[in-house]
Amino acid sequence: LKNASLTVSAQDYPAYVINLERSVERRQYITSHLLSIGIKPTLVTAVDGKQLSGPELAAQGKYDDAVSRRSFDRSLSLAEIGCGLSHISIYESMVRNQTPVALVMEDDAQFAPDARERIEAVLRAAPADWGVIQLRFDCRDFEPAGPGLVRFRFADRLPVAATAYLISLRAARALAEHALPVRYPADSLLGRINQWNLQAHGTWPELVGVNNVFPSAIQGDRNSRFKAANFVKSVLLKVFG
Repeated sequence: LKNASLTVSAQDYPAYVINLERSVERRQYITSHLLSIGIKPTLVTAVDGKQLSGPELAAQGKYDDAVSRRSFDRSLSLAEIGCGLSHISIYESMVRNQTPVALVMEDDAQFAPDARERIEAVLRAAPADWGVIQLRFDCRDFEPAGPGLVRFRFADRLPVAATAYLISLRAARALAEHALPVRYPADSLLGRINQWNLQAHGTWPELVGVNNVFPSAIQGDRNSRFKAANFVKSVLLKVFG
């Protein structure tokens, strides 16, 4: 695919894509997809749950099952822990490098064609104290907060989502400080940022969907979409390279 011509300024924030090393097809697809809409991706090798050990995680202070059960009412799978650690590694990197803003996504994110323009617009419209801006979410407990922007109220429902989002350095610092040991899946952690006095917003309409052809590696072959997806993967790879 050829890169789309843009009328927006140069991308001045990193666009981190969390991708398992073994997920080659998803890496190829998301890279091509992002470049086609003018977003330059930075690949982040995900922590693979299949290579994790519960006792080692506990010894390293990265997971405590009692804390997870107390905070989230259940234990987390190794895949969920790996996914959470992957997101946290980005927050830690932002703090080390003093990165003001980052776009973070998992490798099944599917962006709207005008995503670059809309991302620039919501960053201009966002209040000074914004923490996270979700680009995809299911929560409808929100109120208008500016052009193309809503603010979550944290009343009836939590804005649980991690497919794609913008995050400020202030939010990254708070999450890097408080997220370990992992006690929530990555999306649930982001849905609870109000406990650290962080503001959560979303783009409206949403500008990211989920690529159902390359479904979540966390669900794997338990996902009914996974088997159906394999039928068309080879065709898409021929098209997108």
